[in-house]
Amino acid sequence: MTNIGEKIAELRKERKMTQEELAGVIGVSAQTVSKWENNITMPDILLLPIIAGIFEVTVDELFSLAPNPQKKPVPLEETPFAVYDAVLETMWAWETANNDVNLRDRLSQNPKQHTGFVSMVRGGVYADKDLALTYVADPKDSPSLLENEEVAAFLRTLADPDVRKILRYLQENRGIACTVPSVGAKCGIPEENARNALEALVRYNLSQKQTIDMGTGERIDVYSHWGTHKFPLLIYPLLTLAERLSDFRESWCGFRC
Repeated sequence: MTNIGEKIAELRKERKMTQEELAGVIGVSAQTVSKWENNITMPDILLLPIIAGIFEVTVDELFSLAPNPQKKPVPLEETPFAVYDAVLETMWAWETANNDVNLRDRLSQNPKQHTGFVSMVRGGVYADKDLALTYVADPKDSPSLLENEEVAAFLRTLADPDVRKILRYLQENRGIACTVPSVGAKCGIPEENARNALEALVRYNLSQKQTIDMGTGERIDVYSHWGTHKFPLLIYPLLTLAERLSDFRESWCGFRC
C-alpha cells in the first residue's frame, strides 16, 4: 500500500522530476518535498489540488491506498480483439464518456461503415468491422509509394488470377508439396502459367522451392507453402483494404481530420 508521501514520490519519479524541480513548481523548498516523501510531514490541504494538477491526477488518486493495478495478461487468441478495441477507444476517447454504444458492435452490424482519424502531421488511423490499423509514416514520404515500381510489381503479381488460385491451394494444403504439373492440374491452369505463378511466389517468399535430383539425370522442382504468418499479418489485411476500396462508400461513423 502507498500513502500520500509515497504517491508523490512515485508520480515525481515517473515524470523524471527531481525533488528540487517539483519544489520549484509548487513554490516550496526541496526539504519540504523530501519530508512529504519520507512521511515526516504531509502537504497542507490547500496544496493538494496544486500537486494533483502538476501530476495530472485527481486529489483522490493522491490519497489512493491501493497499489497501481497490474494489467492482466490477455490470452493469445484474444489479443487481436483487445488491440482492435484499444485502437477504437483511443481514437474516440474524447466522445465515449457520454456514449454507451460499443463501436466494435456498431461496425460489425454495419459492414459498409467505417471510422477514421487523420493527422496532418503524421499518418492516420482507420477501422471497420475487420480492420483497425494505424499508418504512421511521414506524409511527405507517402506519395513516393505511388511511383515505387517494386510495389507496383507486387500488386501486379497479387492481381494475377493464377497466382491467387495457387496461393489458395497452398494455403489449404500446407503440408502437401507440389510440382508444376500437379498444381496446374489441381488449380486448372496451364503448366507454363503455374510455373510463372510459383516462381513469383518464391520471389516474394510466399512459397519455397527445392530441386530434387532423381538420380537418373533428371531434376524436378518441388514447391511448398511458405510464410503462413504473412497471410493474417499482411496479405489478408491488404486484400481486405482492396476489397473496401473496390466498393467504397462514404459511410463514416465519425471522422476527424
